[in-house]
Amino acid sequence: MEETNKDNPAEPRKRIKRKKPMSKSSLIFLVFWVSIIGLSFILVVNQAGTYNELRADLERLNEEIDTLSTINEELYRQIIFFDSDDYIEQRAREWLGMVRPNEIVFRNIAALE
Repeated sequence: MEETNKDNPAEPRKRIKRKKPMSKSSLIFLVFWVSIIGLSFILVVNQAGTYNELRADLERLNEEIDTLSTINEELYRQIIFFDSDDYIEQRAREWLGMVRPNEIVFRNIAALE
């Protein structure tokens, strides 16, 4: 026998289907997979943070390499200059007062007093 709706007697009453309670094994399975997904999410977020830190370090190190390369090039130019005949001649004239053969040197005596 069908039950009728109290508000509208002509309309049959809807049956409410009750869900079966989850079995213990289904609940454990669900908790397991939710924890796996949560752990995976945490690991991915952590890896993204580590990636960003490493990326920033890489940019900083590349800038440092550029700076050191510029300094290295300048030092290399200085080494080449210090090893050149022009530098040796310049130092010999300034420090040792040497002159080339057939060269006449004029000194300002008034400036020496």
